[in-house]
Amino acid sequence: MGGPPAREPRSRVSRAPQALARRYARALLEVARTEGENAVLALRDELRGFVPQLASHPQLRLALANPVLGADVKRRVLLALAERAQASPLVKRLVEVLGTRGRLELLAHVAEAYARLANAALGVVAAEAVSAVPLAAQQKQALESALKGGAASVELVERVDPAIVGGLVVSAFGRTYDGSVRTRLNALRRRLAAS
Repeated sequence: MGGPPAREPRSRVSRAPQALARRYARALLEVARTEGENAVLALRDELRGFVPQLASHPQLRLALANPVLGADVKRRVLLALAERAQASPLVKRLVEVLGTRGRLELLAHVAEAYARLANAALGVVAAEAVSAVPLAAQQKQALESALKGGAASVELVERVDPAIVGGLVVSAFGRTYDGSVRTRLNALRRRLAAS
């Protein structure tokens, strides 16, 4: 009765899909590597394009989440979509395997895990830059050079967020470097409030 409240056990459910997705992604990478470096990157980009197509159709997402529909029906729907999107044989095979095993909901996780593994295998630095206005070509090139270091190349994703007011927020190497005006103003506000 007395004492600290009991802690809820940490759920392993949220980690399980990522772990399983990494296994599929590793297998996919092994197969893609047999076709060469360009195939690895092409598959990464293809998966990144295919998964949002699924996400952009709310009715399709609902149908795939519906337990009444059997795994075979869901698999056939996704295979038809892959065919229509002119997906590569490897993506079609991935959909086939996931569908046969009743794991189609892992597709987005597999695509994400594959992108990380492919980038790491090829020495590609994945980074995101958030700015208040679009970066000029020279700014983008300078940022890529700064991030590159000893890496083979940089995959820089740009995003515009006027709420940061100015400056830049860069996420790379598992860290976020926040040089935004918004963060500086918030820090100044806290210092003034504390004095």
